[in-house]
Amino acid sequence: MKTLYRFGRRIPVPSSVQVRHELRSFIAEDNVRELCAEAEGIKSSATWDEICAHRAKGAMATQHPGAQT
Repeated sequence: MKTLYRFGRRIPVPSSVQVRHELRSFIAEDNVRELCAEAEGIKSSATWDEICAHRAKGAMATQHPGAQT
């Protein structure tokens, strides 16, 4: 990573390839999260925590048929 000296301090500067890779990763993760949320039948803006909680609630209901949901 290139370094930039600013006010006497060394600051790491990422390359444009690294920045593009990070953006692609974030976009891909967001697309997967939206698809998982829609597959679970909840709003597409749901967070990973909400998706996992919904899945756990569904798993508990299938393990214990008499359990309340």
